[in-house]
Amino acid sequence: MSVTPNVEVTSLIKPLIDGFKALNNEWDNFFEIGLSDYLHSQTDKYYFTNTFLHRSEKVRFKDIYYPIKATYKHLTTDFQKLDDLFEEYNNITIVGSAGSGKTTLIKHIFLESIYSQNRIPILIELRNLNEYKGDFEKLITEKILKSKVKPSDAIFKRTLESGKFLFLLDGYDEIFSDKKQEINRQIELFVDSYSDNKFLITTRPGSGIESFPRFFDFKVCSLDDDDVIGFISKIVEEGERKDRVKQIVLDPKNENYFEFLRNPLLLSMFIMAFENHPEIPKRKSAFYRNVYDTLYSRHDGVTKNSFPREKVTKLQRDDFEDILAIFSYLTLIEGQYSFTNEYLTDVLNKVKSSTEYDYIVEDLIYDLRTSISILILDGFEYFFPHRSMQEYFTALFINKLPTDKKHRAYKNLSNVLEESSTDYSFNFWSLCYEMDETVFISNFLIPQLKKIYKQLEEKKGRELLDSYFAIINPTLLRGAFDRKEPFDKKGKQKLRIFRRANFQNAILDFCEVYDFSSIWKFPENKECSKELIAIQEKQNKGSEKRKSRSIKIVKNEEVIECLISNGMIEVIENLKNKIGEKIIEWDITVKRKKSNIDDLLNI
Repeated sequence: MSVTPNVEVTSLIKPLIDGFKALNNEWDNFFEIGLSDYLHSQTDKYYFTNTFLHRSEKVRFKDIYYPIKATYKHLTTDFQKLDDLFEEYNNITIVGSAGSGKTTLIKHIFLESIYSQNRIPILIELRNLNEYKGDFEKLITEKILKSKVKPSDAIFKRTLESGKFLFLLDGYDEIFSDKKQEINRQIELFVDSYSDNKFLITTRPGSGIESFPRFFDFKVCSLDDDDVIGFISKIVEEGERKDRVKQIVLDPKNENYFEFLRNPLLLSMFIMAFENHPEIPKRKSAFYRNVYDTLYSRHDGVTKNSFPREKVTKLQRDDFEDILAIFSYLTLIEGQYSFTNEYLTDVLNKVKSSTEYDYIVEDLIYDLRTSISILILDGFEYFFPHRSMQEYFTALFINKLPTDKKHRAYKNLSNVLEESSTDYSFNFWSLCYEMDETVFISNFLIPQLKKIYKQLEEKKGRELLDSYFAIINPTLLRGAFDRKEPFDKKGKQKLRIFRRANFQNAILDFCEVYDFSSIWKFPENKECSKELIAIQEKQNKGSEKRKSRSIKIVKNEEVIECLISNGMIEVIENLKNKIGEKIIEWDITVKRKKSNIDDLLNI
């Protein structure tokens, strides 16, 4: 580097800080008591960054960033021109699946805001609110003010009301379900109170964020053919290797598996593991196994005597795999995705006490971080290169259990997911399904479907509707939801029925039991939108509060009567039957597979 990292970051943020300090003494004081230090530490964290392919070294973000795109209606943006984007859309949600690039995109947006010098970016990891004792505004205050010296409330509020901030709220899906209602209220209050600022929230799908007031939902795009090639060109440095990776990717015989590589994380995994595994695996779990093999072996340099270098703990590949599997299971059922040194040490001691492995915990942490690079130290916390690696090792742990123990493991995980989170990780479930299909279906999916079916089984008429609505917790919401057809024939925003993000809805989606669009589009399909909108407008009439685009269906008898008169009960009856049919189908599948195994063993 021609300049030291610290000087480079300081030079980057100095024009923004100087510009705001020149406005008035209040801004000058605000930067002096904490905001300057916050911007410097956060910018340094993002400007020089680790990636999946650069775990052991920090690289300049701009040198390795390939633009992530997202869509809203007919607009597709790569978030390069932030001022124009936020001029049109004050508040944005970015919705993307695991590994789609949300974290990378939020780093880009943070740095772009620094470059543009128009707004001060403040990033908040929303998972911190799960255990936080104060309110959302207090968390903001503590994030940006380093000292105990706080400006007066009036000065602080004037600064926040200036509209000069871009608040980046990361990981809405990581808010615990039992905290979500209160945290939603706090976020909405903060957005209302300081509405001249810009707000952006990231989340995985299915978090329930679609009904968040005044936010526009941008969906992260999968990489298209040109993006995949562009990504490889940006990330892979060596020319010959770059050409070989492209050749494999473009090989017509790999066309069926090319969809794997439209996810930036999986594409990064493939690039990293390419030397040892120059093929595109048919199964997702094979990606993670190849990545682990590569992480383990790539640091096994050869000594002068041609012996591979030993790890400090002297553990072997399978030993590390077993330890990581147990560690991942224990941390996942506790809902932990980042680990302080104290927490990491505590869990690894538990692993040691429950196994026959003999290691010094400090040495094991060194091997996991340095020798294998399976854990990354970022500030004061350790992370997996991506959360999906933790999910892979957890699925591996369950797969290796004796059959009679797997039921308990799946029950423990379902209890945790049901009680604490709205992120049910289809990625994790798909790994379990792939690695342990029969047992996962019989011990996890079928029992969960039976729980749902039992709530509906003996019900008919209004009682059936109430029971089904208790599961989906529906909300009527008016808006432009469909990119291809955002408005109805008369040019008005469409009315849709949303459901709450919860464990049982996630199970129904994962099992592909039925198509929710029969509920989602019910007002349009049954041509009762006009009647329902009239009820909504009557509800808003005369209200002193902000006009609402939504109605909680279970609390509005007039809406329920309208839905019933237009055939909602018949639709729900059909959905109930589909749940029962899926249970029977999977029962037969499991019995057939077990019978086939018995036949093989009797040969």
